[in-house]
Amino acid sequence: MTRLLEVQDLQVEFDTWDGRVRVIESLSFALAAGETLCIVGESGCGKSMTALAIMGLVPQPTGHITAGSVRLAGEDLVRASPARMQAVRGNEISMIFQEPMTSLNPVYPVGEQIAEAVRLHKGFDRDAARSRAVEMLRAVHIPEPERRVDEYPHQFSGGMRQRVMIAIALACEPKILIADEPTTALDVTVQAQIFELLVELRETRGTAIVFITHDVGAVAEMADRVIVMYAGRKVEEGRVEDILERPAHPYTRGLLACRPALVLGDPGVRSELAEIPGVVPPLHQLGAGCAFAPRCAHALQRCSVAAPPETRLADGHAAACWLLAPSEGAAA
Repeated sequence: MTRLLEVQDLQVEFDTWDGRVRVIESLSFALAAGETLCIVGESGCGKSMTALAIMGLVPQPTGHITAGSVRLAGEDLVRASPARMQAVRGNEISMIFQEPMTSLNPVYPVGEQIAEAVRLHKGFDRDAARSRAVEMLRAVHIPEPERRVDEYPHQFSGGMRQRVMIAIALACEPKILIADEPTTALDVTVQAQIFELLVELRETRGTAIVFITHDVGAVAEMADRVIVMYAGRKVEEGRVEDILERPAHPYTRGLLACRPALVLGDPGVRSELAEIPGVVPPLHQLGAGCAFAPRCAHALQRCSVAAPPETRLADGHAAACWLLAPSEGAAA
């Protein structure tokens, strides 16, 4: 498949009171046209920062992309000018944020906010831009789009506001859509509707999607491939069936074990929830070894000494764990 986006050895650092802290460490992955890639992990693992780095929105002046590249159809966006990135954002790559009410301007009608993107990037006049806004509201299944195009964000429900955000993001027909936990504040019924909408838009428009989530259920619903991140590092990558059916890294297995599940034979009773002990460590306190070692029940002595290499397990499936390294795998 054609590689649309290639992230290679990406490294992001921040200046803090504790010195310079690395929040993304040597992250590499690729995204093909029409593919959905899910990035999963706990809060603080670097998922959203990865999205901001791709968009050229790492907070300034404290944040820095210190190494690596982000190539869109071969063009390195890390080295692109601010004017070029302004042309890319919302046009070739768009992003949906977690909470639409903080992203939508409360004093402008939603139609005007959709129209602004196509006037800026596509040069539409006011009438054409309004027609495009109505078309996009219809595309995301908002009823009576000709009327609701003139309504304000507070007149929409949470799920409808998220649909408006999707309409804004897709108005210029971007090649890539980044969805940063777009269903976090929504109830499960509306979540399912948003998932269905994203899948439909991907299939009808061919848009590639980077879907960021901490919800393993969303991964099963949306993903073609999955990246699992922990403390700013990629710990496992594979096709969705590899990750869900044959997880290799202890952290991935822990995430899957935390899912609520019905007890077999008794659909009315739930089994006791598993948990991963401890929390994601502060990034300025990471040592030289595996960041997950303090929470891992299978940690070896060398896990606290050196970071594990990435081990290829099968075609497209890899994990970074000393237990999977050939010399340790035989012993384990």
